[in-house]
Amino acid sequence: MIAFLIDVVVGFLVPGFGDRRRARAEARAFAEGGEVLFEACILGDRPFCSPVVVFIAASRSSLHISPTEVKTLARRALPAEHIEVRQIRKRTRSDSRIIPPFWSIAECHDGNLGFVVACAPQHMRWFIGSLRTGRPD
Repeated sequence: MIAFLIDVVVGFLVPGFGDRRRARAEARAFAEGGEVLFEACILGDRPFCSPVVVFIAASRSSLHISPTEVKTLARRALPAEHIEVRQIRKRTRSDSRIIPPFWSIAECHDGNLGFVVACAPQHMRWFIGSLRTGRPD
C-alpha cells in the first residue's frame, strides 16, 4: 500500500515517471501475444481510413481499429497482410492538422493505393511489428 502511494505521488510530481514501466508492460504483453492499445490516425482513400483519431489494438497476429478505448466497440480488422510500409517519417507542416506535431507517420500502401498511419513514436513499433508478424511465410 505504501509503495502504491509513493508511485502515485512521484507520478504526479515527476513527469514521465511511469512511462518506462508502461513501455516494459506493453513490450511484455506484445511478446506474449497480447494486444497493445494506442491512439492513431489513419488517413487516406481506403475503407478503413477516417479523418479522426482512432485506437489501434495491435498484437503479433492481428491489427484492429476502434473509435474508442473499448476494444470491442465497432472494432474492425485491418488487412495487415496487404499493408506495405514505404517510409516512416516525422510529421511535416503539409500533413493533416489532426495529426499531433510530435507523432511519427508511416507512409503505407495497400495494393496501389496509398494512405498514412500516424501515432506516437513509441507506438509505431507495435504497428510495424503487427505487420511483420501478420504476414504468411
